[in-house]
Amino acid sequence: MRWIRRLSIRWRITLGSLLVAAVLLSGALVLFRAQVENILASTTTTVLTHDAFPYVTGVLDSPTPTIDTPARGQLVAVVDPTGAVKESNLPRGLRSRVAIIAAKSDGVHTVLDGDDSYRVLVQTIVTDAGDWTVITARNEDSAVLSLQRITSALIFGAIVLVIGVGVASWLLTSAALRPVARMRRQAMALVAEGSTEPLPIGPAKDELFALGTTLNEFITEVRQSVERERQLVSDASHELRTPLALLKTQLELSHLASGDAKALEAEITAAERSVERLSGLATGLLELSQLQAHAPETLSSWPELARELAASVDRARLLAVAKNVTIDFDVSEEPTDAAYRISPSNFGRVIANLTINAITAVPDGGTVRIALRYSSSELLLAVVDSGNGMPEDFLPVAFDRFTRSDGSRASNNVGSGLGLAIVHAIVTAAHGTISLSNGAGFTVTVSLPTAG
Repeated sequence: MRWIRRLSIRWRITLGSLLVAAVLLSGALVLFRAQVENILASTTTTVLTHDAFPYVTGVLDSPTPTIDTPARGQLVAVVDPTGAVKESNLPRGLRSRVAIIAAKSDGVHTVLDGDDSYRVLVQTIVTDAGDWTVITARNEDSAVLSLQRITSALIFGAIVLVIGVGVASWLLTSAALRPVARMRRQAMALVAEGSTEPLPIGPAKDELFALGTTLNEFITEVRQSVERERQLVSDASHELRTPLALLKTQLELSHLASGDAKALEAEITAAERSVERLSGLATGLLELSQLQAHAPETLSSWPELARELAASVDRARLLAVAKNVTIDFDVSEEPTDAAYRISPSNFGRVIANLTINAITAVPDGGTVRIALRYSSSELLLAVVDSGNGMPEDFLPVAFDRFTRSDGSRASNNVGSGLGLAIVHAIVTAAHGTISLSNGAGFTVTVSLPTAG
């Protein structure tokens, strides 16, 4: 059946229609022919019974009946109780076999005489004088010929209908696929022109409209994905250029300081910091790439996220020791059966990035407070630090890649500018929202809707 797969949709639909039409019409032809044959046989039996009726009545009415000569066109034979043929105008071939035919059971039989076929009705009439037998016959050649002609006409009509169905199917399929071909030509024209316009869709709310809408959504998603990748490559190239140039300079200076151990150590230390920054950039770019790959959705329960928060805070406290920063967290003690569209590992990445940003921004001896709450419709995570906050004009672009504040939180900011971008990507993938605000400390609020 592989050759069928190679055919066009138009040919497959046409051949399928032809096959269905041929099967249905063949079945209808067989049933109709059988019905006609049954009608002809029933009609012949009725005629034979009518031919025999006067003779049956005559025998029943009189013990010594007078047998009339059969009318023209009637083939009749009457046999008395002694076996003598009282009257017969049967054809010669049947006349010689009257005794054999009379011995048959009552009913209709088919008897052959050379090339001729006769339908014979045998009836036994029981009288006081004995059993009479009345035989009537009809030549079946005319009925067979009529049936053959009807069958030929049915076959010819069925062939014409099948061909008509095939032609109609071809024309209708061509008409149905014409808009698809037009859409394909329009798509090729848009590609040739380098246009970013969507495919034009007709006003009819049909399957083609649904196909065009789905294709436009797919094209938009692909374009956005390509644009994100292009922008990511552009941003990464721009961002990597500076640390790479600085690292090259530091390595060149280390060669010049080869005779001065202290100067050489200082240049190596500076180079290590540049490598660390490059490593952070590469790790952040990899995380963003993974998040934008649309991984399968994962549901997490409230206890799983609460445990992840406690573990993330424990890890953050190890980093906060150097600046004597106090990290406190508060989790709602009320249990809930709600689930949220985020994995525990991604939830931990959100907390880690926000906490590290807060530890970096607050002065020595500062505080970071984390609270985890929920309502019937959402989960709320709040991270509040005692730092000086961000400039108001920076807040709208804080989640863009490679952006770093030049204001009050920038004094210790040596990050890659990807932390908040990663947090935003995780929260968005979980169908949530994130907001930044200055006030009594700098506050980051994450809202995740309840699944289902």
